[in-house]
Amino acid sequence: MVLPQEISYYIISLGCAKNLVDSERIHGILYDAGFCESESSSDADIIIINTCGFIEDAKRESIDVILDAIESVVDGRESRNNDKPEKFSQRVVAAGCLVERYSREIREEIPEIDFLYGILDGNFVPSFCKEFGIDFHGDTDTPRKPLVPGLPYSYIKISEGCSNNCSYCAIPLIRGPVRSFPFEKIIQDVHEAVDAGACEMIIIAQDIMAYSWEGETLTSLVQSVSEVPGVQWVRLMYCHPDRLTDEVLDLMYGNEKVVRYLDLPFQHVNSRILQAMNRKGSYGIYMDLINKIRDRVPGVHIRSTFMVGFPGETEEDFRELMSFIREAKLERVGCFMYSPEEDTEAALLDGMIPLRVKRKRHDELMAVQKKISVDVMNGMIGRTLHALVEEQVDERTWICRTEFDAPEVDGIFYLTAENISVNKIVNVYVTDAVEYDLIGVLA
Repeated sequence: MVLPQEISYYIISLGCAKNLVDSERIHGILYDAGFCESESSSDADIIIINTCGFIEDAKRESIDVILDAIESVVDGRESRNNDKPEKFSQRVVAAGCLVERYSREIREEIPEIDFLYGILDGNFVPSFCKEFGIDFHGDTDTPRKPLVPGLPYSYIKISEGCSNNCSYCAIPLIRGPVRSFPFEKIIQDVHEAVDAGACEMIIIAQDIMAYSWEGETLTSLVQSVSEVPGVQWVRLMYCHPDRLTDEVLDLMYGNEKVVRYLDLPFQHVNSRILQAMNRKGSYGIYMDLINKIRDRVPGVHIRSTFMVGFPGETEEDFRELMSFIREAKLERVGCFMYSPEEDTEAALLDGMIPLRVKRKRHDELMAVQKKISVDVMNGMIGRTLHALVEEQVDERTWICRTEFDAPEVDGIFYLTAENISVNKIVNVYVTDAVEYDLIGVLA
């Protein structure tokens, strides 16, 4: 048997923030058990790849990363200084959504992978340790360990799976129906995130509006999260628009720690397309919802995602969507092209849209949204905002994020200042704007 202290590891987490939380839980288990964290995959004894299988591009990226890892292991075995026991050589482990869905195919097509596992859970580490002959007696219920230490924010995952069953989405096939996490465990996760240095908690799940645990709802959960000492911002991501409640809006208006930022993935506005997606809503319903949100939470910034090229989407349907984009003037918008996912209802529909048409519609939508975003950014000039300082660029330049910007998907704030600290929220004055980013000084 090999001791954990003799083995190093490196984790590559692909896909969404929800996947990242799973990876960080494994990171905490390994580190607590005595495994040695490696600074790079080339130096690691075990390369762990947490794959994504949501859309075609994500699948392709996951396969490419796996193949690169295998190639580096093969190339490095002879040149690497092997001070490990002779019976242990570098291993490649693939896990996560792609493996959960296509384990048989991956095993047949890429036999060089040393260990396959589906969705990461508490049995993952004991399982690969048994396979590799590693003497593991660690705790599988240890605190998460950030893959990137020192970040001022932490993703707080509150449930697993999804029961919305949108016709284009494979998530329920991969991760099963929605299962809310225990209320107390989530609050514990928040305490641990604060201890690790985070002051912003980003609430995530496939649909956070579906949260329910022994009488607790999303509203009561977010209220409790905001009351944890050290929490300064709470951000709500992935709210299904058909489930948004007045209670959530009231909380956002009345609780100063809940930032005025709401992520609502509308996907489309044509009622026929939405019905084919197994979603509710329409142009009018969603426009009324946006007006209601802005009325009840003045100053809120709304992020949404839209899909173009869904089977059967006519030019008229797309024009309806474009009209909505122009009228709604949402502050943040993402767009992606429909790709058929095996075993989903939408993959069997007639009227598949050619790729060139999907690309044209995607580019047109984002071009219009870019102009809207420029107007939104220019409208911020002269305002005083709250900003979270994240990184120092040089002696007088800092990278920040305002309360209206989520990490990784939105813009940044370039701050000119002296003698300030990272991971702190400061008041800033906006002096200029560049496309999706803001520029300013301390207020």
